[in-house]
Order: sequence, then structure tokens, then C-alpha cells
Amino acid sequence: MTELIARITSESNAVEIAFKDHGRNELVFKKIETQEFCKIIRKSFERKAEKYVPTKNIILLNPQIIAIDEHYTVIKQEEKKRIVNYAESSSGNMLVYNINFPNAIYIVYFSHEKVGSIECYSYKEYKAEETELYEYPMPNELSGNKMCIGNAERKIIDKDIVGALERIIFTPYSHSTFSGMNGFSITKTYFEYLESNEFPYKLMKPLNKKLKDVLKG
Repeated sequence: MTELIARITSESNAVEIAFKDHGRNELVFKKIETQEFCKIIRKSFERKAEKYVPTKNIILLNPQIIAIDEHYTVIKQEEKKRIVNYAESSSGNMLVYNINFPNAIYIVYFSHEKVGSIECYSYKEYKAEETELYEYPMPNELSGNKMCIGNAERKIIDKDIVGALERIIFTPYSHSTFSGMNGFSITKTYFEYLESNEFPYKLMKPLNKKLKDVLKG
């Protein structure tokens, strides 16, 4: 390790330096040109930069995340096949379906690594902030476009909010009826239809809102 003390005056182009080098006890005095002194300082900072290691882990955002704030995250998921479970109260059976699940946008509110609440919407075509929103056409929608989370696990593991959302969606549905879709009201009948048919976007209920209207400023 090298320790260096420098004295610079406006009356001279030289820099007076005093330094201890490699554990030597005595000071070494020397005059060097200002340009050379600047080179020494630059090399010192370059060595420090090479040794720098970030102290915090870098988190790569999931590509489904389209907006983020310290209190909520907006997640967009495109239509896909999804396995859903329905706990049929009339028979006590757990029914499993592989359905065509619609385009959806979720606003996930969280605090202290736990999901607090979720707003949910559907859409036909994504146009960023101008995206037209529709009611979430699933049997777990509550009033105010809120998702019924019930007893689902709310913990966010390793800051993976998308993973937490997926676990909540996979939690068994328990509502036997719903009202978020034209032409359907019985959960079992609806899921049976979606297993063998494309999702009927034309039957969705418009909210007369765009994505920019529900994003919090």
C-alpha cells in the first residue's frame, strides 16, 4: 500500500510529494511535474474501480412487468393455456381444467414482502396506456375490479412478484357463479367451455376505461 501527501502551489508547475511506499517507515520527498502527478491520481482511481464489487444483488425484472412503484407492480399476461382448479362445493370434488385463459392485466399491491390486494382487468389488444380495459372474466373477481384472494399464499419470495401472482391464480376457485362475462354465469359450465373453445373476447364487458385511467400517479 502506498500513502502519498501532495503540496500544490499556484506559483509552480511542479508538485511536491511525500510518500511511504511498501511498508517503509521513512518519508520519501520528491518534486514531479503536474502532468505526471495527474497520471498517478488517475491510475489510483482506475485500480479502485477495477476492485469495486457491487454490495447489492441486481434484480432482473420479469418481462411481464410493465410498470413498477414502491407499493405496486403492474403485470401484463397474454392469453395462454392455463390449468385451473375449481373446488365444487356441491360435490366436495376438486375439478381440474386446462382452459384458454384471456389476456389480463394485474395491479399487485404489496407491503413487507406480502401481497395486499390485486386489481384485475382483461383486454383485447395491448396499446400501452391506451389499452381498453374490460372486466376480469374469471369467477374470483370482486366488486371494484378486485381479485378474491381468500386464503391463498400471499408471500413474495425473493422479490418475485410474478411468481406470487401465479401462486394466487393457481389457488382453487371457490365461487360457483360469477357475473364478469356476458353469456356465462356458472363456473363449471364456463370452464368446460373454455377447455375446448377459444376465449370469446366478444362477450367481455367493457369498463369504458383505459390502462392510463387506472394507473396510480
